[in-house]
Order: sequence, then structure tokens, then C-alpha cells
Amino acid sequence: MAVTAVDPSSTLAQAMSTTAVSNNFNKLDFYLVKNEVALFPKWNVYDTLYGSIKWQPNMGDTLQGLTPTPSPISRSTFAPNVLADAPLKDIYKIGERNESAKLSYHRYESTRFRFLNSFESFWRDQLSYAHKDIVRQIQTSQNQFIRTLMWYQTPDVYIADGGAGRLSSSVTLDGSAAKASLTQDQIRTIDGDDDRTSATTSAIGTGGGQEYRDALAVGASTAANTAGYLTLKDIYSAMLVLQEDVGAPTFDRQHGVPKSSEMIKGKYVLVCSTEAWASLMWDADLAGTSGRRLAPANMNLINDGFAGDLWGKVTVKFDPHPLRFIDNGAWINPQTVTNNKVVPNSVYTKIADTSTASTTAASNEVAFLCGADAFKAISVGPPPKEFAGKNVSKKKLYGMNWNGQIDLTDQFLVPTASTTDVSTDGSEGWDLNVYGDYLKFISQTIHGGIPGDARHCLPIVYRRRRVS
Repeated sequence: MAVTAVDPSSTLAQAMSTTAVSNNFNKLDFYLVKNEVALFPKWNVYDTLYGSIKWQPNMGDTLQGLTPTPSPISRSTFAPNVLADAPLKDIYKIGERNESAKLSYHRYESTRFRFLNSFESFWRDQLSYAHKDIVRQIQTSQNQFIRTLMWYQTPDVYIADGGAGRLSSSVTLDGSAAKASLTQDQIRTIDGDDDRTSATTSAIGTGGGQEYRDALAVGASTAANTAGYLTLKDIYSAMLVLQEDVGAPTFDRQHGVPKSSEMIKGKYVLVCSTEAWASLMWDADLAGTSGRRLAPANMNLINDGFAGDLWGKVTVKFDPHPLRFIDNGAWINPQTVTNNKVVPNSVYTKIADTSTASTTAASNEVAFLCGADAFKAISVGPPPKEFAGKNVSKKKLYGMNWNGQIDLTDQFLVPTASTTDVSTDGSEGWDLNVYGDYLKFISQTIHGGIPGDARHCLPIVYRRRRVS
């Protein structure tokens, strides 16, 4: 069952049609699509909040967002003239803001696979797992992209402190650190996770980068302004900032989900770790000496990725890999490879003593309290409405194309035919894959996002804890 280099997908489909398998949904193209639809929602955290822009090829390389702004409320009292007098008149002029951002793109590939004679065994043992993994990585990257905008482009941060939290803008931090709304051009200059002044610019380092986070961590000279534990009072206070001081609207729906999203309607969304949520169960203000004081309306776990409801105003969602940093402000990656196994990064999971600064423990974490329309981002992944029904026509499915679609190809160079080892690096020379002995997955994603009103998203920095 050789695969040519002309049209791998159609050739595979033709080859499969000659087998004893008669059910179309067991064939390659349908199986791949089914896999993607099943996996994408599991990693949709931030994308379902703000991934609302549909992108098609040839739409240009720049996102332009024109946001109308309402006229201000310019009086506290109102006493119009009586009918016998000439009426007074208000003339209102709406304003507008223009936001623009350059689109970016990224490519994903799996390692190459040796094509086996038994396609079913090949799919089950190699292709299926590789496909699931690349889908997971694509959606994780999209969520990280949106989360990056949410951290660097928001103008302020809430510093939790055991119920006595405060806005970063209300205090004086060490080293001229002050949260700034960075441009996306500034963000793109960050090399990996290194956003120190020495690696970027002072505006980035102190405006949201490592120097800024260092000023919030244990060990900063201004100890009174460092982040403490996250409590219900802190969440409630941050919610009041969004509601009263910013005027951020609540959500009315989720984006990119095929099912109803009523749980989010009329609420803000707190995106945090399961660890932070679990610590709230032991909050001192959950039950006071005279009964319940800051009792949430529903602390029970609920379906569809939601974690709970606080006071009927805040709905909680879990981030499987939240932003964490050590006490010098450096970001720490969630996972590492040990003995060929992917395991949690020990620095990422470790928590240092409350009063001890440590660079070997990611003791600080970031949650995001989100209101609607803080950002708008290009959607990545299949359109869910096409898969919401039970029946999907073959014609419609083959005609679909979406941002981040994964294809199977044999059009690439392979090591010379002296070996069948798929891990060979080609040091002995390269050859065309003319016999179709090898396959790999490829995908390309377009990313873009612009602030609606970045003030509607409020990052919350706090000291991690686990309460037994």
C-alpha cells in the first residue's frame, strides 16, 4: 500500500476504499476530524472566552478593531425645565478607539513515521497518538497566546494579600516597577520566557517583565507590597474593581463551543489553578464565628469545565498549567523530561516557606479575573457548529478547511535508503521520499488578537499555598 508524493491524502483515501472497511467514518479523514473535535475543548480555557474572530486566507496581515465608545454620564442630578419654559437640550457625541495588531503564524510538525503494511496497526500504534499530541500542543499554544496578551497588555494587576489586597497602581514598587500596557511589537521582542530588562528593554522588564514580578515576590525590599495568599475577600475585592471602578461587562456566552454556555452568562470568570481553588475551601471567611460570612452560592464542582460559582457573580474555570514564577520573577515551565518521561517540573510544583525567598520553587502564581470583551482573538480549531449534529455529510466534511487543520503528508526529504531507522538525522545524505515510506503530520496556525478594552481583564498575583 504505497503512498505517492503527489497527493497523500487522496491516495490514502483511495487505498482505504479498496479494503474491507465499508464504514466511511472509519476512514482516515473522518477519524482525524473526530479526534480533533474531541480533543480541542479539553484544552480550551482562554480561547473560549476571547477567541471570537473567524479568519480566512487572504484577509490581510493586520487586525483592525474600531471600537465605539459611549458618551459619558456627565451629571449626578437631573431636573428638566417645566413645560411652560423652553426645554434644555443635551447633545451626545460618541467616540471611537482604533486597535490594530499584526497577524502572526506558527507551524507544527510531528516526527516522521515509517509506513507499515498494516494500516490499521500503524494508525492505532503510532499515528493516533501523534495526532492527539499535536492537537493538544496547537490548542495549548493558542491559549498561551491569549494568556500572554492578557498578562502583558492589561494596564494593572491586583496583588492578593490574605484579604487585604490592592491594585499594583496604588502602591510604589521597588526599582521603578509599574505595570504598563505593552504593545504586541514589544511582546514579540521577548526571547522565549526571558523578559528581563537585560534581554529586552527597561519598559518591558519593569512594565510587566521579570523586574516587575520580582517586586511582587517575597524578598523585595518593599515587603509591604509583596503578594500574599489568595482569599475569598481578595477575589471579591477584585470583582468590585472590575464592576465598580472599571465598569467591565459580564459574559453572555462562550466562543467556540458546540453546547449551551448558560453557566457563564451574567458572570465574570476567574481562571485559576485547582490548587488555588482548593485552598478557598479552608478560607477563614468561609465560615466565621457567628456563621457563614463570605459564603459562595455554590462551591460544588459542575460540568463543562467550570469549577464553581462565587456569590452568583464569579464563575471559576481551571487553567491546567497556570503562570508561575520564582521569587526573582522568572517564569517557570510546567513540565520537563526525565528518563524519557514527561513529568511535572519539580521547581514548578514546589512551594517555598512563606517568609523565605527562593529561586528553586515557583511559589508565586497568576490568576485572571475576566470580564467580557477584554480581548478578541482569532479562533484556532474546527468550527464546532459543524459537528454539533449527529450527521455530517461527506461532501461538507471534505470541503471544510479551518485554522490549525492537521494534514498528513509524505512530501519531505528522508535519509538515504541505507537504513529504515526513523530517528536517523540524515548525516549520510538525504533522498526524496518517492516511495512514500514515511509520513508526518503538519499544521499551520494563524494567531492574532486585539484588545477590546484590556481593563476588563484583571490579573491577580498571589503566593501559592496548600492547606491540609
